[in-house]
Amino acid sequence: MRTLMVATVVCVASLYAMAGEVSLDRAFERIRSVADATCKVTDVSLRLKSDPKGKDPLEMWRAEAKEDVAVTGAFVRVDFTLAPEKGSDIKCRAVLTMPERWDGRLWGQGNSGRAGSLPDLDAYVAMDTAAVTTDLGTRAAGPKFLDKSVPWPAGVLRDFHWRATHLMTVYGKRIAKAFYGRPCEHAYFNGGSTGGRQGMSEVLRFPEDYDGVISVLPDNNAAVSDIALWHLWRQTHGPDGKALFTKEELKSVSDAAIEFMANTDPKPYAGHIIADGRFSESEIDGFLAFAAKKIPSIAEADKVARLKAVYMPLVHDGKCYFTGFAPGTNSGVNFHWGSLLSLPHFLAGKGFPQSRWNEVGFDQIDMYLRELSPEFNACSPDISAFTKRGGKIIMTAGWEDQTIPPGPIVDYYERVCEANGGIGEVSKSMRLFCIPGCAHGGGRGRVMTGSPSGMQMKKLLVDWCENGRAPAQIHVKWRDGSVDMPVAPYPGLYRQDADGAWRIEKRPRGVARIDAKCLETKVVLPGNFR
Repeated sequence: MRTLMVATVVCVASLYAMAGEVSLDRAFERIRSVADATCKVTDVSLRLKSDPKGKDPLEMWRAEAKEDVAVTGAFVRVDFTLAPEKGSDIKCRAVLTMPERWDGRLWGQGNSGRAGSLPDLDAYVAMDTAAVTTDLGTRAAGPKFLDKSVPWPAGVLRDFHWRATHLMTVYGKRIAKAFYGRPCEHAYFNGGSTGGRQGMSEVLRFPEDYDGVISVLPDNNAAVSDIALWHLWRQTHGPDGKALFTKEELKSVSDAAIEFMANTDPKPYAGHIIADGRFSESEIDGFLAFAAKKIPSIAEADKVARLKAVYMPLVHDGKCYFTGFAPGTNSGVNFHWGSLLSLPHFLAGKGFPQSRWNEVGFDQIDMYLRELSPEFNACSPDISAFTKRGGKIIMTAGWEDQTIPPGPIVDYYERVCEANGGIGEVSKSMRLFCIPGCAHGGGRGRVMTGSPSGMQMKKLLVDWCENGRAPAQIHVKWRDGSVDMPVAPYPGLYRQDADGAWRIEKRPRGVARIDAKCLETKVVLPGNFR
């Protein structure tokens, strides 16, 4: 293999020389020259095929559907590390298709969960484009960075929250320019979950970095997502920390919601999935009464009241912290303490490790909102700096998302509409697609888990940014292959007529409004990476 790779490098370099181009070796030297006090280029190599797929312990949490792609042509891979301050150790990777095939674009690829590993970039190589990604620097927290009872250093938090994504983009662009001899013509970002938050953080904090962003099931209301899972844990566990429900019971409750709505939901959703996860209080009461008859064990003690609290807005002292989980969501996947992302690390640093979790109340939640979440959140409704330069955003929410509940995403979109001239004006630059039957990575939605086809979403974004064609719909294939379902931009819903034809039904807008204190977002000043 080494002999073959050397021969290929010589062959490719010779072809470039014959065409009057700078040799590949020279291009590699230019890439290495990008290194500076912040960036260290650790490896530049010509690759003939992708690496064998290893088992990524975090892969199950990725919110984007994996694509079955094969890398058939040579490409260049660049590994580099970033250290914007002492203690930072941000791993990054860029892949660069060969110059004669390059489409002039650079894609940033988001991560997921607590990150700590590099996402696969094969799909970009197969697209004949360039891409860059990062592990967000979280492994610099130490060998126990996945331990929720260990607080992360302040520098690691900055890297994870916003700094790593911006700097990987800055240096990714420099590396691409060094290799190709010209800057990228367009830059796009694609990410889900944590990656969706990364994309929105770029929109709000560094609007010059990208021309378009795909934000799939985004954790941009990051503090609210953690509060939602903390709330779920409190309602499904007793004072001693023991679970009051089984996973099977919670799954049966979610199934009961679908059965309850079978007589009112339109075709093809009725009896299969929930068409729209926004239930009124009377509908929540009705489906829980129906569930209690089917599942007698949840009728014991105060279990029905606890379940109602899971689906209703979480309000304390007149302040709404969370809109409530969508009925039909299998919350049994995430009703354990460890599913939370940032809040446990914060509380551990305040003297509340998991052993004191039962003592955590709204005082500690409010402390989290004051001290950490503004730097973590990416939910300011002011996207004007991004859209004024022509930026476009495609965002999705899943009506069965057990990890990033859809309600806060809808609330965020409504706030964007209010702050930017109304939904008609906002739809020219940002569109939200709420997907029935869609769950998060780590769970299993009845229709799908994570993103629709990544290739579909990328094509839609490029077409919108470069040709001015806004996405009128996305397509989702049901898990069993029985339905190819179009999804309309919010607040529309595609339904089938008796003859099977699809038409858009306009749905009511809005959800319960989350208090602004839960959504505060710190904007980073230009050049200030601390």
